[in-house]
Amino acid sequence: MNAAHKPPTSAHDTFSAQQIYSKFDAIVVGSGAAGGLAALLLCEGGARVLVLDAGLPPSLRRAPFQTTLQFLVKNWADPRLLKVVPPRLVYKGREALKFAGRFRQPIQSKCYAWERLPEVFVDDIDCPYTTPEDKPFEWIRAWTIGGRLIVPGHGRQYYRLSREDLNPSDGLSPSWPINSNELDQWYAAVEKRVGLFGEMNGLNCVPDSELGTILERLPFERTVINSIKERWPGADAILGRYAPPLPSIDAADATGRLTRRSGAVCQKVELAKTGHVSAVVWYDRQTGREMRAESNCVFLCASSLETTRILLISAAASGRKFGVSSGVLGHYLMDHILSKIESVGPASVDDPVSVDDGRCVYLPRFDNRNGSSSRSSRGFGVQLYEAAATPGKSYHVAVAFSEMPPRVENRVSLSSSKNDAWGMPCLHIDCAHSERDKEAMNKQLQALREVAALLEMDPSQTRESLGPPGLAIHECGTARMGEDPRYSVLDPNNQCWDAKGLYVTDGACFPSQGSQHPTLTIMALTARACHHALQHEIG
Repeated sequence: MNAAHKPPTSAHDTFSAQQIYSKFDAIVVGSGAAGGLAALLLCEGGARVLVLDAGLPPSLRRAPFQTTLQFLVKNWADPRLLKVVPPRLVYKGREALKFAGRFRQPIQSKCYAWERLPEVFVDDIDCPYTTPEDKPFEWIRAWTIGGRLIVPGHGRQYYRLSREDLNPSDGLSPSWPINSNELDQWYAAVEKRVGLFGEMNGLNCVPDSELGTILERLPFERTVINSIKERWPGADAILGRYAPPLPSIDAADATGRLTRRSGAVCQKVELAKTGHVSAVVWYDRQTGREMRAESNCVFLCASSLETTRILLISAAASGRKFGVSSGVLGHYLMDHILSKIESVGPASVDDPVSVDDGRCVYLPRFDNRNGSSSRSSRGFGVQLYEAAATPGKSYHVAVAFSEMPPRVENRVSLSSSKNDAWGMPCLHIDCAHSERDKEAMNKQLQALREVAALLEMDPSQTRESLGPPGLAIHECGTARMGEDPRYSVLDPNNQCWDAKGLYVTDGACFPSQGSQHPTLTIMALTARACHHALQHEIG
C-alpha cells in the first residue's frame, strides 16, 4: 500500500480519564479536511484544543473476521501486485473479497476506493441510516484521523469557486454570504499550506490558485489535451490541481496544545443558559462510557450529514434551538450529479504507481465545449484519469460532476425507528434527483461517450454508470450559512445563529455547490472561521 494512504500515526491519543470534566479552549469534532485544519489553526493560535474522532480500528481479538478480511482486501488491491500475480487472478480475488466485505459494509464497499483501504470506512451495521424505498442514497463515510481525505483518490482535487458560483444568477439557489474578494485570501492561505500541484490557466470558471509546484505536462497528457482542443476548439483542457492529504493533526500535535480522543462518537452539544455553547458529550468506544468535556468554542466538522445529525440530536435532547429556529436545518441536501465511463485500453502509463494519486486532465465547464455559454446554466466538469491495468493496457476513467441545485424537499431528519450501535437516533435521508438533475446526468454521459470515442476507448471494454445521490461523495448542505437567521442555520462567519461559539465549517454549511470539488472551499471557510473564533471566542 502506498504510504500516502496510511492514516497519520504520530499524533497520539492523549485524552485521559482525568480530563473527563476538563475545560478546553476549543473542541473540534472530526479530523478530516475541516476538523484537522481547525485543530491545527486553533493550536497555532495558542488555544488548547481537544479533537474528537469516532474512528477506532477493529482489533483481531474483537473482530477477527473483519480484521483479517480488511487486511486481505487492501493488500490484494495494491496495484503493484499486477507485476507478480496474473491479472485475471488478481481481479477474481478482488471480486471475491469485495463480495465478502458486503457482510459488514454493504454500502461502503460500493465506493470505488473501498478495497484499497477498507478499515477506514464505517461499519454499516453499527452505523445504519434509513431512506425511502424508492430513493436510495449511498452515504460513504470514513471514521479515521484525516477523514475521507486519506481515502485513495478522494479529496485530492482543489479548485476555487468562481464569482458566478458564489452569486448565481439563475435563481436556483441563494447567494453566499461571502464574496470572492473576501474568500480569495483564505483560499490562498490554504493553498500555500497544502502545496498544490497544477498549472496556471487564467480561466474565470476555475480561478487560478497559489501553486506550490508548477507541473510539466506528461506526454500522454499532452496527447489528450491536444486531442480535446482539436476536436472542440471552444473547450478548456488543463491539468487538474491536486495535493496529497495535509497532515493537519500531526502538525497540531507538534504544537503541544492538542489533545486527541479516538473512538469518540459525538452524541450532542450542550448550551449554557446564556445560549452560548458549553460542552460536548460523546460515547467513548474505548471505555464503553459516556464522556463530556467543556468549552466555550466548538467546531462541528464531522462531515455534512453527521454534523447535522449532531445538531438535530442536540436540539431534540435539550429542547434548545441549535439551528432549528429557521426551519431549514436538515433541508437542501446536495451531492454532485455523477456520470462515469470506465474502460481498459492501450497503455500510456507503464507503471501502476508512476502517476501521483489525484493527477488528472480536467475539462472545466465541458458543457460549453461547442462554444455555447449560458450564465443561467449550471454546467459540468470532466476529469480524465489513466493508470496501468495489465501489461500493455491502461485503465481509463472519465468522470463528470455537475451541480445539484438545493431543493427544500431533499432533506435529512432523525429516524423514529432505528438507532446506531451506541443508542443514538440514525438519520433518515430523503433525497432524489429531480428531472432537471436527470437531464443533466444524461447530458454528461453523452459528453463522456464523445470523449471515450475520441480517445479510442474500446466499446467492448467500456462500462457506464450513473450514480445515485451520495456516490459522488461530495454531499453538502443541510446546515447552510446565510445573511438572515430566518433562512439559514449559520451566520456569515459559520457560527450558528442560535448558539454562540458553535461553528460548522464542513460541507453542511454550503448554500450551493458549484461543479468543483468542495474540499478547498471547506478548508478556506474553516481558516476564516478559526480566525474569527480566535478573535472573538478564545481569549
